[in-house]
Amino acid sequence: MRKFSLIFAVGLCAAASASTAWAGNPLEYDLTLNAPLAHVYRSGVVADAASPGFIKYTRDVGDNWKSNPNVDGHPAAYHPGIQANLWLPVGPELKGKKLAIEAMIRPADKSPKMDAFVNGEKIASPALKGGTWQIVRMEVDAGKIEQGINKVRLHYNRSVDVGGLKTASAIRFVRIVEASAPKPPMDAKAINDAMASTEGDAVLLPDGAGLDYYITPTTGSTLTGTAVGGQAEVWAQTDGSAPSNLGSGATLKVGLGDYAGKAVRLMLRGKGGHVKFTGKIEGSTAGTAKIAKPKYVVFWLIDTLRADKLGFYPQKNANGRKKVKTPNLDAVVSDGVVFDPFYVEGTESKASHASLFTGTYPLLHKVYNHKAKLAASHTTIAETFKSAGYSTAGFVSNGYVSDKWNYDQGFETFVNFIRDGKAHNAVAVVKQAKPWITQHKDKPFYLYLGTSDPHVTYRAHSEFIEEYDGKSYGGSYKKYISGTELGRIKGQKNPPSARERARIEALYENEIAFNDKHFGDLVAHLKAEGIYDETMIIISADHGDEFWEHGGCGHGHNLHQELVRVPLVIRYPKAFPAGRSTAGADGVDLLPTLMSLIGQKVPKDVQGRSLMPFIGATNPYPQAIMAMNGREAYTLAVGPAKAILRSESSIQVYDVANDIGEQTDEYGKKTVLTLAALDPLTLWLSQPTTWRRASQGAPNNLIGALK
Repeated sequence: MRKFSLIFAVGLCAAASASTAWAGNPLEYDLTLNAPLAHVYRSGVVADAASPGFIKYTRDVGDNWKSNPNVDGHPAAYHPGIQANLWLPVGPELKGKKLAIEAMIRPADKSPKMDAFVNGEKIASPALKGGTWQIVRMEVDAGKIEQGINKVRLHYNRSVDVGGLKTASAIRFVRIVEASAPKPPMDAKAINDAMASTEGDAVLLPDGAGLDYYITPTTGSTLTGTAVGGQAEVWAQTDGSAPSNLGSGATLKVGLGDYAGKAVRLMLRGKGGHVKFTGKIEGSTAGTAKIAKPKYVVFWLIDTLRADKLGFYPQKNANGRKKVKTPNLDAVVSDGVVFDPFYVEGTESKASHASLFTGTYPLLHKVYNHKAKLAASHTTIAETFKSAGYSTAGFVSNGYVSDKWNYDQGFETFVNFIRDGKAHNAVAVVKQAKPWITQHKDKPFYLYLGTSDPHVTYRAHSEFIEEYDGKSYGGSYKKYISGTELGRIKGQKNPPSARERARIEALYENEIAFNDKHFGDLVAHLKAEGIYDETMIIISADHGDEFWEHGGCGHGHNLHQELVRVPLVIRYPKAFPAGRSTAGADGVDLLPTLMSLIGQKVPKDVQGRSLMPFIGATNPYPQAIMAMNGREAYTLAVGPAKAILRSESSIQVYDVANDIGEQTDEYGKKTVLTLAALDPLTLWLSQPTTWRRASQGAPNNLIGALK
């Protein structure tokens, strides 16, 4: 629903007009700024079409619904075709109560007929009037509306053309409500007064009504705020529990530490009047990174390296295998910043490299198929350093990251070993890099080293293989497994035997150890040349690999942790204090972070933001991180909550804090967990090419106005 504008969003975001001065802080959570993520609540959740947050209920990833700021005096949305599908949450506070579905609609046809369904069952066929606004309330038999997310479908007899869209009706709001609740007014102003909204830097909470936020507090999180015109009441609910009253008053200071690391439904209600409440979730301390221009920058990218294989990521491997020994990486990490969690935006080389290099999501750079090339209009990391006076070079062992697809932009020296028919393991990369470093150390340089040892072909190295497959092995993969063979196995209906799977994964792990050895050779050379302490070192990957955690192997086919969660480490003690940055970071954030260090202006198309505020910060509010498979599937994770969306009816939800292997789909079971991730994902999908994290924030923590 990208056509929604905050200028006419008189429901949730009436105050977010062009005249509002936004000043967000990404380390905290501002309740007014995040009103588009909140659910209006009045005797039940209200899906209000006046709000940009309405997409939470429509799941309109295809941009098929169309908004209109004035349909006979009401802001509304037109649904496509003859039916409107909406998904509304019902909390445990409504358990056992008589419920109804209530809709304010304006049928487009002169003689409309409509059937209403909930969770696939028909509940009513109310009489309607054509061409006029009306409120329809349909009581629902017990048991047909469930605690959790319920699908409401309004199905009409025909559609008509309205401004080029075939539609059957305009919708002002739909809600699941207590049957005893009074019927709302029809006047637009009276509707707005009856619902929670925003005004200036405050949220407006009518008596007994309010807003529900699905949040993920951290240790030390505290809700603070002041109420005018009455009191603000705060409730909290987690999955499997009833709402708990945390307090009320004109001044609030409510600790949320008991909910740290959990998905929480935070319920704000007005009490004793029409309350104007200004509040935030605070408790973080500012980052301690400082601006200091590095003289040398080395980016060591390890193709196909998943984060959980490395010892400096404490999360256990989903399949129980031990960590890979990487002493040389560990030594650099000991005085670097580890970003955890960190997602790359794609699950194959072209898309993820394009996002890392340009700070844009795949839906903007569009490099997610075999033919697509990286557009020259995007600014790359190499171009950034070149324009700042750095010498630039790239030595790459990934065949896709080549001049054929325009990845050489900004490099004065560029070698692709595969395209040139040369050896392309870490030995070859370092062999080329060392003399280049020696020859160019008299001035600043940026050196990109794209290594690919953990990418197929996986080869056994006598120095390492026994560490990861100590048992005797006489099968087909004693020396190696090729990409062709792994692809053949991936296409089989049944996986190889457990012994063969263990061997294949051991080959992968021994390649990580091999890569680490030659990374150590590179570091030793930087030290020998006397420039190590002046060098910023970046360590990352373009995607991971699956080893049958979800029934397959390789990469490019799903959005589970083993493919999208990769390492990001930046060692630069002159600016970054050693430690962990736990807020959450995306691949698109790397370019603007580097730009902020060397004083370069961030191009308008960059969608990421500098990670500087989060480095050294204590208890920052968790930031949503995202990845995608082209236009086929999208994922967003924040704290413990992760959603994978393929379509409005194909959704998976995981508790990645407690289910590290993502084996239990919680969609339909844990509503709070679901909405903590799914709401910001659908909000982001309403603006995927225009979203800017620097000005709008993460989709789960808005710091500025939506575009």
